[in-house]
Amino acid sequence: MRISAVLWCKDEVALLPYAVAQLLRSGVYSVSIMDDGSTDGTAIALDTLHAVLPNVHICPRVKNLQDALSMDGPVFGPIIARDRPDWLLVGDPDEFWIPRTGDLRSLPALRTCDVLVVDRFNAALSSGKIDPGMIDSQAALCNLPLVVERRRMTRAIMAENPDLRWVEHHDPPKVMVRPDMVASFDLGMHDATSASGAELRRGQAGGVLIAHLPFTTFSRFERKIQNIAKVFDRFDADHSGARGWHWRRWLEIAENGELAQEYARQFFPPKTLNQMRAKGRVATANDIFARRMAEAAAHKAQAAET
Repeated sequence: MRISAVLWCKDEVALLPYAVAQLLRSGVYSVSIMDDGSTDGTAIALDTLHAVLPNVHICPRVKNLQDALSMDGPVFGPIIARDRPDWLLVGDPDEFWIPRTGDLRSLPALRTCDVLVVDRFNAALSSGKIDPGMIDSQAALCNLPLVVERRRMTRAIMAENPDLRWVEHHDPPKVMVRPDMVASFDLGMHDATSASGAELRRGQAGGVLIAHLPFTTFSRFERKIQNIAKVFDRFDADHSGARGWHWRRWLEIAENGELAQEYARQFFPPKTLNQMRAKGRVATANDIFARRMAEAAAHKAQAAET
Protein backbone atom coordinates (compact mmCIF):
# COMPACT_ATOMS: atom_id res chain seq x y z
CA MET A 1 0.00 0.00 0.00
CA ARG A 2 1.64 3.23 -1.16
CA ILE A 3 0.35 6.66 -0.09
CA SER A 4 1.65 9.93 -1.52
CA ALA A 5 0.88 13.28 0.11
CA VAL A 6 0.80 16.80 -1.29
CA LEU A 7 0.94 19.95 0.84
CA TRP A 8 -0.18 23.31 -0.55
CA CYS A 9 1.96 25.87 1.20
CA LYS A 10 2.25 29.63 1.61
CA ASP A 11 4.22 31.19 4.48
CA GLU A 12 4.11 28.23 6.88
CA VAL A 13 7.74 28.01 7.98
CA ALA A 14 6.82 27.33 11.62
CA LEU A 15 4.55 24.33 10.96
CA LEU A 16 5.79 22.84 7.69
CA PRO A 17 8.62 20.64 9.09
CA TYR A 18 6.30 19.16 11.73
CA ALA A 19 3.51 18.43 9.25
CA VAL A 20 5.98 16.72 6.90
CA ALA A 21 7.46 14.68 9.76
CA GLN A 22 4.02 13.52 10.89
CA LEU A 23 3.09 12.34 7.40
CA LEU A 24 6.34 10.42 6.96
CA ARG A 25 6.13 8.68 10.32
CA SER A 26 2.50 7.79 9.51
CA GLY A 27 3.57 5.58 6.62
CA VAL A 28 3.35 8.10 3.77
CA TYR A 29 5.71 7.14 0.94
CA SER A 30 6.48 10.66 -0.26
CA VAL A 31 5.53 14.25 0.54
CA SER A 32 5.42 16.79 -2.31
CA ILE A 33 5.12 20.47 -1.45
CA MET A 34 3.83 23.26 -3.66
CA ASP A 35 5.11 26.57 -2.32
CA ASP A 36 3.01 29.44 -3.65
CA GLY A 37 5.62 32.19 -3.35
CA SER A 38 6.37 32.24 0.40
CA THR A 39 8.41 35.12 1.81
CA ASP A 40 8.70 34.06 5.48
CA GLY A 41 11.53 31.53 5.12
CA THR A 42 9.32 28.63 4.02
CA ALA A 43 11.23 28.29 0.74
CA ILE A 44 14.52 27.88 2.63
CA ALA A 45 12.96 25.32 4.98
CA LEU A 46 11.58 23.45 1.98
CA ASP A 47 15.00 23.35 0.30
CA THR A 48 16.49 22.00 3.53
CA LEU A 49 13.84 19.29 3.85
CA HIS A 50 14.32 18.31 0.20
CA ALA A 51 18.10 18.10 0.66
CA VAL A 52 17.92 15.96 3.79
CA LEU A 53 14.93 13.74 3.00
CA PRO A 54 14.96 11.98 -0.39
CA ASN A 55 11.20 11.39 -0.28
CA VAL A 56 10.36 15.09 0.09
CA HIS A 57 9.83 16.80 -3.26
CA ILE A 58 9.08 20.30 -4.56
CA CYS A 59 6.12 20.87 -6.90
CA PRO A 60 5.95 23.63 -9.50
CA ARG A 61 3.93 26.74 -8.69
CA VAL A 62 0.60 26.74 -10.54
CA LYS A 63 -1.11 29.48 -12.51
CA ASN A 64 -4.39 27.75 -13.35
CA LEU A 65 -6.24 26.49 -10.28
CA GLN A 66 -8.50 24.03 -12.09
CA ASP A 67 -5.57 22.41 -13.90
CA ALA A 68 -3.79 22.10 -10.57
CA LEU A 69 -6.67 20.04 -9.14
CA SER A 70 -6.67 17.51 -11.98
CA MET A 71 -5.04 14.11 -11.64
CA ASP A 72 -3.25 14.64 -14.96
CA GLY A 73 -2.39 18.29 -14.23
CA PRO A 74 1.00 19.88 -13.50
CA VAL A 75 0.94 19.03 -9.78
CA PHE A 76 -0.53 15.55 -9.44
CA GLY A 77 0.41 14.19 -12.87
CA PRO A 78 4.18 14.04 -12.23
CA ILE A 79 3.65 12.72 -8.69
CA ILE A 80 1.46 9.87 -9.90
CA ALA A 81 3.93 9.03 -12.67
CA ARG A 82 6.86 9.05 -10.23
CA ASP A 83 5.36 7.33 -7.18
CA ARG A 84 2.55 5.22 -8.69
CA PRO A 85 0.61 5.64 -5.43
CA ASP A 86 -2.38 3.54 -4.44
CA TRP A 87 -3.72 6.55 -2.51
CA LEU A 88 -3.23 10.28 -2.63
CA LEU A 89 -3.95 12.82 0.10
CA VAL A 90 -3.73 16.59 -0.02
CA GLY A 91 -3.57 19.02 2.87
CA ASP A 92 -2.07 22.18 4.31
CA PRO A 93 0.91 22.49 6.67
CA ASP A 94 -1.43 23.43 9.53
CA GLU A 95 -3.31 20.12 9.16
CA PHE A 96 -1.88 17.15 11.04
CA TRP A 97 -3.12 13.71 9.93
CA ILE A 98 -3.37 11.44 12.97
CA PRO A 99 -3.99 7.70 12.39
CA ARG A 100 -5.10 5.80 15.48
CA THR A 101 -2.55 3.03 14.90
CA GLY A 102 0.19 5.44 13.87
CA ASP A 103 0.10 4.10 10.30
CA LEU A 104 -2.29 5.35 7.64
CA ARG A 105 -1.71 2.20 5.60
CA SER A 106 -3.49 0.12 8.25
CA LEU A 107 -6.90 1.74 7.61
CA PRO A 108 -9.29 -1.10 6.60
CA ALA A 109 -11.37 1.22 4.39
CA LEU A 110 -8.41 1.67 2.02
CA ARG A 111 -9.21 -1.79 0.67
CA THR A 112 -12.88 -1.15 -0.02
CA CYS A 113 -13.25 2.53 -0.96
CA ASP A 114 -12.26 4.97 -3.69
CA VAL A 115 -12.63 8.10 -1.57
CA LEU A 116 -11.98 8.16 2.16
CA VAL A 117 -13.56 11.01 4.13
CA VAL A 118 -11.47 12.23 7.08
CA ASP A 119 -12.92 14.45 9.82
CA ARG A 120 -11.07 17.66 10.65
CA PHE A 121 -11.12 19.28 14.09
CA ASN A 122 -9.81 22.70 15.09
CA ALA A 123 -7.33 22.78 17.96
CA ALA A 124 -8.66 24.27 21.20
CA LEU A 125 -5.87 26.42 22.56
CA SER A 126 -5.42 28.97 25.34
CA SER A 127 -2.89 30.97 23.33
CA GLY A 128 -1.15 30.97 19.98
CA LYS A 129 2.16 29.92 21.50
CA ILE A 130 2.83 26.46 20.07
CA ASP A 131 5.47 24.51 21.95
CA PRO A 132 7.11 22.04 19.52
CA GLY A 133 6.40 19.36 22.09
CA MET A 134 2.70 19.72 21.29
CA ILE A 135 3.11 18.63 17.66
CA ASP A 136 6.43 16.82 17.26
CA SER A 137 5.24 13.24 17.76
CA GLN A 138 2.26 10.96 17.28
CA ALA A 139 1.78 10.73 21.04
CA ALA A 140 1.77 14.51 21.45
CA LEU A 141 -0.70 15.05 18.63
CA CYS A 142 -3.00 12.37 20.04
CA ASN A 143 -3.24 14.47 23.21
CA LEU A 144 -3.79 17.85 21.56
CA PRO A 145 -7.13 19.35 22.70
CA LEU A 146 -9.64 19.57 19.87
CA VAL A 147 -13.04 21.26 19.56
CA VAL A 148 -15.46 18.35 19.11
CA GLU A 149 -18.76 20.10 19.89
CA ARG A 150 -19.05 22.21 16.75
CA ARG A 151 -21.65 24.02 14.73
CA ARG A 152 -21.79 24.77 11.03
CA MET A 153 -21.41 28.50 10.79
CA THR A 154 -22.27 30.85 7.97
CA ARG A 155 -21.60 34.50 7.41
CA ALA A 156 -25.18 35.29 8.48
CA ILE A 157 -24.88 33.27 11.70
CA MET A 158 -21.65 35.02 12.66
CA ALA A 159 -23.12 38.41 11.82
CA GLU A 160 -26.01 37.72 14.21
CA ASN A 161 -23.65 36.33 16.87
CA PRO A 162 -20.48 38.46 16.77
CA ASP A 163 -19.04 36.81 19.90
CA LEU A 164 -18.88 33.36 18.30
CA ARG A 165 -15.42 31.93 17.82
CA TRP A 166 -14.79 30.75 14.28
CA VAL A 167 -12.54 28.06 15.79
CA GLU A 168 -15.76 26.35 16.95
CA HIS A 169 -16.89 26.05 13.32
CA HIS A 170 -17.53 22.57 11.94
CA ASP A 171 -14.69 22.39 9.45
CA PRO A 172 -15.56 20.34 6.36
CA PRO A 173 -13.60 17.07 6.12
CA LYS A 174 -10.71 16.35 3.79
CA VAL A 175 -10.37 13.27 1.60
CA MET A 176 -7.90 10.65 0.53
CA VAL A 177 -8.47 9.30 -2.98
CA ARG A 178 -7.46 6.49 -5.27
CA PRO A 179 -5.89 8.45 -8.14
CA ASP A 180 -6.79 5.81 -10.71
CA MET A 181 -10.48 6.26 -9.86
CA VAL A 182 -10.84 10.05 -9.69
CA ALA A 183 -10.44 12.80 -12.27
CA SER A 184 -9.81 15.72 -9.93
CA PHE A 185 -10.20 17.15 -6.45
CA ASP A 186 -12.74 19.86 -5.80
CA LEU A 187 -11.62 23.28 -4.60
CA GLY A 188 -10.51 22.88 -0.99
CA MET A 189 -9.83 19.15 -1.38
CA HIS A 190 -13.08 18.23 0.37
CA ASP A 191 -14.27 15.84 -2.35
CA ALA A 192 -13.34 14.42 -5.74
CA THR A 193 -14.98 13.69 -9.09
CA SER A 194 -15.07 10.31 -10.76
CA ALA A 195 -12.76 9.59 -13.67
CA SER A 196 -15.25 7.27 -15.36
CA GLY A 197 -18.52 8.93 -14.42
CA ALA A 198 -19.41 5.93 -12.26
CA GLU A 199 -20.30 6.56 -8.63
CA LEU A 200 -17.28 6.53 -6.36
CA ARG A 201 -17.24 4.27 -3.32
CA ARG A 202 -16.99 6.70 -0.40
CA GLY A 203 -16.20 5.68 3.15
CA GLN A 204 -15.86 7.41 6.50
CA ALA A 205 -12.44 6.96 8.08
CA GLY A 206 -12.95 6.20 11.76
CA GLY A 207 -9.31 5.37 12.38
CA VAL A 208 -7.84 8.72 11.38
CA LEU A 209 -8.59 12.38 11.94
CA ILE A 210 -7.01 15.73 11.14
CA ALA A 211 -5.99 18.22 13.82
CA HIS A 212 -6.22 21.70 12.31
CA LEU A 213 -4.16 24.57 13.76
CA PRO A 214 -5.51 27.65 11.94
CA PHE A 215 -4.52 30.03 14.73
CA THR A 216 -1.02 30.15 16.15
CA THR A 217 0.81 33.49 16.17
CA PHE A 218 -0.90 36.74 15.24
CA SER A 219 1.78 37.49 12.66
CA ARG A 220 0.95 34.23 10.89
CA PHE A 221 -2.77 34.99 10.94
CA GLU A 222 -2.19 38.51 9.64
CA ARG A 223 0.03 37.21 6.86
CA LYS A 224 -2.61 34.63 5.89
CA ILE A 225 -5.17 37.41 5.50
CA GLN A 226 -2.79 39.36 3.30
CA ASN A 227 -2.13 36.25 1.24
CA ILE A 228 -5.79 35.38 0.79
CA ALA A 229 -6.41 38.83 -0.66
CA LYS A 230 -3.84 37.98 -3.34
CA VAL A 231 -5.49 34.58 -3.92
CA PHE A 232 -8.84 36.26 -4.53
CA ASP A 233 -7.15 38.64 -6.95
CA ARG A 234 -5.74 35.68 -8.90
CA PHE A 235 -8.60 33.19 -8.59
CA ASP A 236 -11.68 35.22 -7.72
CA ALA A 237 -13.88 33.37 -10.22
CA ASP A 238 -13.10 30.12 -8.40
CA HIS A 239 -14.44 31.51 -5.11
CA SER A 240 -17.92 32.62 -6.13
CA GLY A 241 -21.03 32.54 -3.95
CA ALA A 242 -20.50 31.53 -0.35
CA ARG A 243 -17.19 29.82 -1.07
CA GLY A 244 -14.47 31.31 1.11
CA TRP A 245 -16.97 33.43 3.05
CA HIS A 246 -14.90 33.29 6.25
CA TRP A 247 -11.84 34.65 4.45
CA ARG A 248 -13.86 37.51 2.97
CA ARG A 249 -15.24 38.25 6.43
CA TRP A 250 -11.72 38.37 7.87
CA LEU A 251 -10.59 40.67 5.06
CA GLU A 252 -13.36 43.08 6.04
CA ILE A 253 -12.42 42.79 9.71
CA ALA A 254 -8.82 43.60 8.80
CA GLU A 255 -9.93 46.63 6.78
CA ASN A 256 -11.80 47.84 9.88
CA GLY A 257 -8.64 47.53 11.97
CA GLU A 258 -10.11 44.78 14.20
CA LEU A 259 -8.00 41.78 13.17
CA ALA A 260 -6.09 41.58 16.46
CA GLN A 261 -9.36 41.36 18.41
CA GLU A 262 -10.67 38.68 16.04
CA TYR A 263 -7.47 36.68 16.49
CA ALA A 264 -7.59 36.91 20.29
CA ARG A 265 -11.22 35.73 20.25
CA GLN A 266 -10.18 32.33 18.87
CA PHE A 267 -8.55 31.21 22.11
CA PHE A 268 -10.07 29.90 25.33
CA PRO A 269 -9.11 30.99 28.86
CA PRO A 270 -7.72 27.97 30.76
CA LYS A 271 -10.77 27.85 33.06
CA THR A 272 -13.14 27.85 30.07
CA LEU A 273 -11.09 25.16 28.36
CA ASN A 274 -11.21 22.94 31.45
CA GLN A 275 -14.98 23.38 31.66
CA MET A 276 -15.33 22.45 27.98
CA ARG A 277 -13.25 19.34 28.54
CA ALA A 278 -15.42 18.33 31.49
CA LYS A 279 -18.56 18.72 29.36
CA GLY A 280 -17.10 16.80 26.42
CA ARG A 281 -16.99 19.84 24.17
CA VAL A 282 -13.23 19.49 23.90
CA ALA A 283 -11.46 16.14 23.58
CA THR A 284 -8.22 14.63 22.36
CA ALA A 285 -7.69 12.36 19.37
CA ASN A 286 -7.25 9.49 21.83
CA ASP A 287 -10.66 10.31 23.33
CA ILE A 288 -12.28 10.46 19.90
CA PHE A 289 -10.80 7.15 18.79
CA ALA A 290 -11.84 5.45 22.03
CA ARG A 291 -15.40 6.72 21.61
CA ARG A 292 -15.53 5.60 17.99
CA MET A 293 -14.29 2.13 18.87
CA ALA A 294 -16.85 1.82 21.67
CA GLU A 295 -19.63 2.93 19.33
CA ALA A 296 -18.52 0.44 16.67
CA ALA A 297 -18.42 -2.38 19.22
CA ALA A 298 -21.90 -1.48 20.48
CA HIS A 299 -23.25 -1.34 16.93
CA LYS A 300 -21.70 -4.73 16.17
CA ALA A 301 -23.19 -6.25 19.31
CA GLN A 302 -26.61 -4.82 18.51
CA ALA A 303 -26.43 -6.18 14.98
CA ALA A 304 -25.52 -9.63 16.30
CA GLU A 305 -28.53 -9.63 18.60
CA THR A 306 -30.87 -8.89 15.72
